[in-house]
Amino acid sequence: MASERSHRRTKRRREDQGEHVDEGREFTERNYDALEDGQRLQQAADTSSHPQNAHVEDSSQTMPGSGVRDRGSTCENFVTYDAVEFFPGPHLNMIIGPNGTGKSTVVCAIALGLGWKPSVLGRAKDIASYVKLGHQQGWVEIELQGLQDGPNLTVRRVLFRESNSSDWMLNGRMASAREVHEAISQFHIEVGNLCTFLPQDRVADFASMTPARLLQETQHAAGDARLSEWHADLIIHGQQLSTIKTRIERDEQERDHLEERNQVLERDVRRYEQRVELEKQVAILNARIPYAQYREAKLRYDRARADRSLAKQTVREVETAMEPINNQKERIEQNAQKLDLRTTEQRKEAESVHVTMKRILHDREQGELEMAGLHEQEKLLEQAESNRQNLITELKSKISELEKQTEQAPPPSTTSQLDGELRSLKSALRTITEDMRENEIQRTDLASEERRLLSRRQQAEQKLTQLDNVRHQRIQILAQADQDTYKAIQWLASHRELFQKEIYDPVLVLLDVKQPDAARAIESCLNWNIQRTFVCQCRADYDLFTRELIDKRGWRLNVVELEGGRALEAYTSPMSVDDLHSIGFDDYAINLVDAPSDVLRYLCQAAHFHLIPIAARPNVDAEIVERNGQFQRYIIGTTIFTTLLSKYGKRLPVTQSRELKPLRNFAHSAQSEVREQAERDLALITESLERLSSRKHSLEATHDANKQEYRQLAEKRDQLAEQQREAQHVINSYRKTRAVLDAERQKLQREETRAPISVQRKTIADQRRKCALELGKLAERMLRSINSLMHSREECDILMLKSITFASQLSQLTGMLREHQSKLRDAHHVLEQTLMTFTQVKEETLACKRRYERRMEESDDAFRDLFRDQFAEDVASVDQLELELQSAQAALDIPWGVGPNVVEAFKQRKAKIAQLNGTIDAALLEKAQAEAKIERIEHNWLPALERLISKVNERFSLAFQRRCSSLIAGLGCAGEIRLARDDDYEKWGIDVLVKFRDTEPLKLLTGQRQSGGVRHEPRLTQERSLSTILYLLSLTELSRSPFSLVDEINQGMDPRAERAVHNQMVAITCRSEASQYFLITPKLLSGLQYHPLMKVLLINNGDWLPERLNCTFVPYTVSHVLASKRARNASLLPIAS
Repeated sequence: MASERSHRRTKRRREDQGEHVDEGREFTERNYDALEDGQRLQQAADTSSHPQNAHVEDSSQTMPGSGVRDRGSTCENFVTYDAVEFFPGPHLNMIIGPNGTGKSTVVCAIALGLGWKPSVLGRAKDIASYVKLGHQQGWVEIELQGLQDGPNLTVRRVLFRESNSSDWMLNGRMASAREVHEAISQFHIEVGNLCTFLPQDRVADFASMTPARLLQETQHAAGDARLSEWHADLIIHGQQLSTIKTRIERDEQERDHLEERNQVLERDVRRYEQRVELEKQVAILNARIPYAQYREAKLRYDRARADRSLAKQTVREVETAMEPINNQKERIEQNAQKLDLRTTEQRKEAESVHVTMKRILHDREQGELEMAGLHEQEKLLEQAESNRQNLITELKSKISELEKQTEQAPPPSTTSQLDGELRSLKSALRTITEDMRENEIQRTDLASEERRLLSRRQQAEQKLTQLDNVRHQRIQILAQADQDTYKAIQWLASHRELFQKEIYDPVLVLLDVKQPDAARAIESCLNWNIQRTFVCQCRADYDLFTRELIDKRGWRLNVVELEGGRALEAYTSPMSVDDLHSIGFDDYAINLVDAPSDVLRYLCQAAHFHLIPIAARPNVDAEIVERNGQFQRYIIGTTIFTTLLSKYGKRLPVTQSRELKPLRNFAHSAQSEVREQAERDLALITESLERLSSRKHSLEATHDANKQEYRQLAEKRDQLAEQQREAQHVINSYRKTRAVLDAERQKLQREETRAPISVQRKTIADQRRKCALELGKLAERMLRSINSLMHSREECDILMLKSITFASQLSQLTGMLREHQSKLRDAHHVLEQTLMTFTQVKEETLACKRRYERRMEESDDAFRDLFRDQFAEDVASVDQLELELQSAQAALDIPWGVGPNVVEAFKQRKAKIAQLNGTIDAALLEKAQAEAKIERIEHNWLPALERLISKVNERFSLAFQRRCSSLIAGLGCAGEIRLARDDDYEKWGIDVLVKFRDTEPLKLLTGQRQSGGVRHEPRLTQERSLSTILYLLSLTELSRSPFSLVDEINQGMDPRAERAVHNQMVAITCRSEASQYFLITPKLLSGLQYHPLMKVLLINNGDWLPERLNCTFVPYTVSHVLASKRARNASLLPIAS
């Protein structure tokens, strides 16, 4: 029945597989080799006397990744089988069968079905070789126990002969080889590890494994899962570290060799580099000097342009400031003119009112007199008529007297003439007052201008005083160019009493050029260091001076001492002055200057002034001087000539010439121009002051005259006013007398013609009424005139106040305008000066720029880039750069004697040394990092590895002693596992040490020899196989793989050894915690031990298999087997083929 059910299941799977194959033919494997064909396997299930089999087949005790009981592995058209399926147990599975029946096909099915390459089997290398002959495709299906609480994993691999490729299925669905690999990798299956999966064809490979390979395989099979990764990292880092050390050692040797060679030439190379640097410095200085000249000219140009802009701005500001003042002055003048007109009108109106009032007063007086007369008449009307006659007589007498008094009337034009004269005097007084005010304003302006001119004259005089002081000029040059030297001069001036003898100020301060046209030549003979040098006469003063200023204060000074030196007379010239004149020279440089004798000694010593002839005019034949050969240095006109001996060949004289430097520090001509300008300015200022003084005196005289005239006119005005009052009094008296006379006459007439009293009364009353009316009208007219006069006078007063205000404002504005006009004149003068300066500086700047650009155009790109990078912000002065150029050129004149080839070789070696040092430093750092990584990894790897080796050694030694001693009693067998260490982690390994006799020491077991040396081949094979299987068994308990497999490991063993190994394997693999194990063997010995957890798989291979198993079909065989199984406590059921 079991066979029939198995056949039906096989038939159904074939049909299903055919469908799967048809559907999956389009899928091909990309990363794995194809597998081979196989034949059908069938499990021989044990139905004898072991009911524990039901418990053994419980999948709950199966490790994840083990082949499960109810499916296991199925193959079709695989190697020699049409179809096969087998169902392994969770512990030891012994697969037995005669040779050639296909036991090793089970190994191939497991390896290929789990996705491994054919190379792990040691057989055919192509997938197509595993498809059964006569078929185009075959397949292998393996079911693995799933992870905890997870489903089982079924993997099917379909092999194609024609394309030598594979298709894959996972749990019934199509999948890629990568997916299959990822799914299987989670079970830690090690098919490619000979320590857990040892096919028949690779038993010899295991025996021939080196200790290093054995260590690697052991780490893959057992212990911490990270051991292999750690070991691989250690090997990689160890190799890297070894490479680094080798590289460091090689580089250090090369570097030391190069350094030794360079040390020999270093001093010469340094000297050559100094010369090259000097040449480079000279070239740079030759470019920096035009650039510095351009930069300084540019600074002057910027300042001049700023001054020009400032001057223009000042002019605009002054003009802008004057404009509102002019406008305001014009407005005030216009208002003043209008005010004068209104004042004149008001005055005329007031005079007219005044005349009217006089007439009204006169009329009122007459009216009052008339009223008084009428009143008197009314009082006397009651008197007697007699009285009238008396009155008439008195009136006639009085009239006669009054007529006598009025016979001579005053001239009528007297008051009018006096009024006109008074008006003229008042107008003249106003004019004089205005003139005096204008005079005061002018005198104030002149005082302000005088103060300004006096200040300018003082400045000009001070400037002339400074220009007269040449020493001050030179000291100021030092103050600008060398602050330390300037401060030393100031210090020396206040501490001269500390020194034994006089210490001379710098040469620049003391030296006086006798002939101004030789100043440029003299200055060209003196470099800056000489010009700023202090000269000491004795050593003691020199020590004290340098100690105080250089050592203590850190000032950078040039100081020399002449104690014990040659006298001035000892410096003789090569040619007399007369002879010198004969060839056109003026004199020697030493004779053209004046200074203390010690300073002249220093000039002869440092600058060779006694050897340098100078000709101010270019009338000397330079060729004659050169042929003469007595002068190494001479100056003709504006050119300096230097004669040197050639360094090569016949050492002939070579003459170099160059233009004299522009005159700077000894620039007497430039100072003379400045002085002349200052003198012209002072003369102009003095002339202006004289004109100003004359004008001032004239104004003062005018003021005094105006003042005198004002007093005179004022006195005359007072006199005329008094005369006017007296004349008016006479006129008034006359008019009064005349009025009385007229009144008396009228009275007389009235008296004589008087009507009767009644009529008279009525007439008087009428007259009184009429007179009263007239007086009332006169009062009204007087009131109106008084109001008009008061209004006119108020208007006149207001207008007068306004006029005074306008006059004051005009005076202030006029003063402000004069002040602004003076400022405007000054601003225009400054503008003209700045424009002239700007134009001149601009031309100089453009010329300097052209020289600098021409120098840059003549240079190459590298030099321009260097100059632009390093000296674009150069701030050194022209004098400083020329001094540096002189020093560098003088240093270049010294012979050096080193060629560029040596230097080039030195530099190449030096560059190589630097490169090697950098490489070594980087390698040392890399070495330290690698050592740190190795130490960190080894800290994890080595303890875990030692624990694993210790456990393996413990089990191997115990198994070796127990089993081998029982096999070879009394021979003292022993085995030991040791960790073989080495500096190279790749050479670390596991040494298997064994011995099979007491007289032998433990020896390393290899594929070629063993503990006893060379032996007979059968014995050698048995000992090697025994040692191998015991080592594998020692790993079984420690293995991480869910199953292990050995194929015919017992080859070469005698039955006793094979039986002992079998029993040891059963004892180890049939524990409850043990993993799945496959033992493949062609032999079945008697006396073997069996265990309930063990499962025996018997291969039945043939052309025909029965549908049902009938024990009577082979009675002898079955009964024999059952008897044997009972005797050996084993479980085995053969199935007839």
